[in-house]
Amino acid sequence: MTLYLYESYYFRHTFRTFQLLTFWCGISYEIRNRNFIEVDNSFIVVANHQTLLDVLTLTYVWPENCVVLLKSSLKFMPGFNVCAYLCEAIFINRFSKVAAHKSVEKAISAVRNYRRIWIFPEGTRNSSGTMLPFKKGAFIIAREANVPIIPIVISSYQSFYRKDDYKFDYGGRVIIEILPAIDSSAYSDIDSLSEECHKQMENVYRKISDELCSK
Repeated sequence: MTLYLYESYYFRHTFRTFQLLTFWCGISYEIRNRNFIEVDNSFIVVANHQTLLDVLTLTYVWPENCVVLLKSSLKFMPGFNVCAYLCEAIFINRFSKVAAHKSVEKAISAVRNYRRIWIFPEGTRNSSGTMLPFKKGAFIIAREANVPIIPIVISSYQSFYRKDDYKFDYGGRVIIEILPAIDSSAYSDIDSLSEECHKQMENVYRKISDELCSK
């Protein structure tokens, strides 16, 4: 309990700083179905990953007692690596099978010890307007630890932010929709679980992004 309170202190202060940044940028967030992550059990969060703005966005829906799984190259990003360390990120080296396996085992152990894991299954930032195929790590962890997957979908930022055009409009709006938990044990294999999750998230991503564009 003492360790968790120690971690929570850094989470709170780091997230509060990030949320101040969104306030200064005029970004507003609509969160749908928050109750789906306000549960007592362990679970895996899978979320789409578009830009560095996601770091600010996820602070509004971060579950209690949750850590994030990140690619190992982010260890060397100044500033971000300090935040990741304070938030007890688990780093995965995708270019080494041995190292990647150890990271997955560490994540499984964390979930079995009542932690939650946040994973971006696309594996990289992607603002193309559609989702990339999912890496399998999140689904392997969920199956091995026998915990559900909770998809979280963030709408497109295109209405107010486009990196290629150097565009950032004050007063952007973002919808974050949390989907019902997916029972990882209900699927016969990792591929079918991953495909179902991808399909659900892709459909919601298009719906909420179109909703913002129409306003």
